[in-house]
Amino acid sequence: MHLTAAHWVYAVFVVLVIIAMARRHDALIPCIAGVFTLGWIVTGTPLGAIVTVFKSVVVAMRELLDIIVVISLIVGLAAMLEKIGAERLMVAPAAKLMKSPEVAFWVIGGVMLIASYFLWPSPATALVGVVLVPAAAAVRLPALTAAVAMNIFGHGIALSTDYVIQGAPSISAKAANLPVEAVMQSGIPLIATMSLVTVTAAFLIARRDIARARAESGPVESDITVSKESGPAAVSIAATAAGDGSVAVQHGTVSTVVETPAEVSRVARVAAVVVPLAYLGAVVLLVTFQVRGGDATAVIGGITLLLLTVFVLIAHGGEGFNLISDHLVKGFSFGVRIFAPVVIIASFFYLGSPEISRQVFGEGSRGFLFDLAEALSRVVPLNRVSIGLMQTTVGVIVGLDGSGF
Repeated sequence: MHLTAAHWVYAVFVVLVIIAMARRHDALIPCIAGVFTLGWIVTGTPLGAIVTVFKSVVVAMRELLDIIVVISLIVGLAAMLEKIGAERLMVAPAAKLMKSPEVAFWVIGGVMLIASYFLWPSPATALVGVVLVPAAAAVRLPALTAAVAMNIFGHGIALSTDYVIQGAPSISAKAANLPVEAVMQSGIPLIATMSLVTVTAAFLIARRDIARARAESGPVESDITVSKESGPAAVSIAATAAGDGSVAVQHGTVSTVVETPAEVSRVARVAAVVVPLAYLGAVVLLVTFQVRGGDATAVIGGITLLLLTVFVLIAHGGEGFNLISDHLVKGFSFGVRIFAPVVIIASFFYLGSPEISRQVFGEGSRGFLFDLAEALSRVVPLNRVSIGLMQTTVGVIVGLDGSGF
């Protein structure tokens, strides 16, 4: 196989993208420049290069559209549940389990993991942060430790596996031209190792911080207020970090979660039960009938939109015909904001796949990345160890901005 100038240009821009990420810059400009340069080389005209820039973005958007839509729908549903007060009811019972800071660490992590699988980590963070973090602070779990638990279990484990929505593995699978189930299954040893190491290390550090907070004086200054309008477990704590992670109560003593008699609508109570059961039923169906990839995403997306439609009408009656658009706009605004840079980056890297490259450049086009990998294997001995080290290095670099996308 003969490498062309386009292959070498692709390789150069891959390196430039990695350098940009290593310097903690967004990689969008190198990706756009790379697509433009490749388009000029392949088509032979600047006009063709301009067309390539647009077509590559459209193709990338098409490949990611199902993921963007389902996440947007889920965020829209979460916005509706938050408005009627059902979100708090879903996680409030977990606050009662927090009898000690050690237990609070695992409760926050477990709830965050489950919520992130169905709501995605960003909406789940807002939910868990509002309801469970104040309850954890009441049993003297350091705020930073609570944040660590939320991030490791949510943005770490849940987003890395993403077994329900299957958004994250789908991006990797399409770039590698592999079935999404193959990527998910192959990643199990990696995810298991990562989860075991990070969670164990985080908990050991948390125990040290908890012990230090118990032993030392000079606790964190806090302002604890209870609001009847906030619903169950309505304790809000504004803490100022003092280094030891403990909590001092300025206005009274709080040792358990404060329950308030705030009114909760019957619709919210029903939604707090029906929505989790609906998603649980969806998971059972996916597992029973071995539904994977785009079909699994479609099942979750369809259930989400139906739940949103039903409960917005039940909760608001005739006003629901107008309010549903507000929730959907909020959801899609989130989806576009999160995935806009992902689409641009994917528009470049997807050209490395033969299947997607042909959609941009036409039949006969080869996948630049695949050809480069084949050529590299003839020069450098590639095996599981060397590939693993290369993948780890690149993973560290692209994850410096806090996101693996």
